[in-house]
Amino acid sequence: MFQKIFSSLIDGILLVSKDLRILQANPAAEELFRCPQETIENLPLAELFPDQPEIQNKIEQSLTTGASYRDVECSGLQKHKSLFPASLTISPYMDQEGSIEGALLLVKDMSLLKELQEFSRPLDNLSTLASLALGMAHEIRNPLGGIRASAQLLRQELENTEQQEYLDVVISEVDRINRMVERMMNFTKPRDLNISATNIHKVLNDILLLEKESLAKHKIRLEQVYDPSLPDIEADVDQLKQVFLNLIRNGVEATPGKGKIQLFTRVGSGYSIKTAPDSPPRQSIVVEIIDSGSGMDTATMKNLFTPFFTTKSKGSGLGLPISLQIVENHGGKIKITSEKGLGTTVQVFLPLQQK
Repeated sequence: MFQKIFSSLIDGILLVSKDLRILQANPAAEELFRCPQETIENLPLAELFPDQPEIQNKIEQSLTTGASYRDVECSGLQKHKSLFPASLTISPYMDQEGSIEGALLLVKDMSLLKELQEFSRPLDNLSTLASLALGMAHEIRNPLGGIRASAQLLRQELENTEQQEYLDVVISEVDRINRMVERMMNFTKPRDLNISATNIHKVLNDILLLEKESLAKHKIRLEQVYDPSLPDIEADVDQLKQVFLNLIRNGVEATPGKGKIQLFTRVGSGYSIKTAPDSPPRQSIVVEIIDSGSGMDTATMKNLFTPFFTTKSKGSGLGLPISLQIVENHGGKIKITSEKGLGTTVQVFLPLQQK
């Protein structure tokens, strides 16, 4: 019975002896370290977690004092010599007499979480931008109002049509600057969520209806692979529509004629959203948008979520930062992978339940 449970766990389990050798590993550990169980067993623990004496010290403390440790950050070494971020839970295990016989290590792969945290970092730029925008708004808008009023009064005094046209340009440009300031202010203001039970498939299908003409015009094939058992999530429908309209439209614009866009939905596996140290992890759903476009280079990828960065001639550079902000406000994450010439994959992780 216990052996079946041991083999069924999705996180890696290692039984470690007092001399810090691995006595037993479950199938999940085999997958984590890309190494057969029979090879892992009897290895020195240091071969799986090299150059990390703090891990050895905590295990020795557990063996001598019976202490347990949670969420110990470390790096595991896979068979092909690449490191992956991991989190350890370390506990002693006892023999029948109650004496400490060794240590039990629960190993969680943190690769996806670390990647998603990297994509979340641009939100730091948003808070800086918020302070900057709100601080500058009055300083900019007050003189703009004066310039516009003066230009209008002067225009009324002039009879020369050509001179009036020059002032029309001044008024028009003042209005344009004012709209830019307003966009910055609206962008940086936190928006309240109007939470309700939301069917993500209905949200996606509503967006696809809006993009139907564009898909047909570019002769783009659409492939939808939805998980029919996906439950409703708690979300703001209108804000999610804004997110997926932007992401799907980006995919359409990036895909050449007769290309393909794929939409997948599924329950998230291997990743639970955890937004605060004291909050329990929440199960997520995943929406994937895959296009067959030309992909992006590394420099473009690094700036994707930087406000006002755009590769489009008529783009504002706010679509992706706003989408990230909305998803983060829902307690979710966005991950984008792309390679030049091989298209782009966008993954949106959304929790089933809000806090």
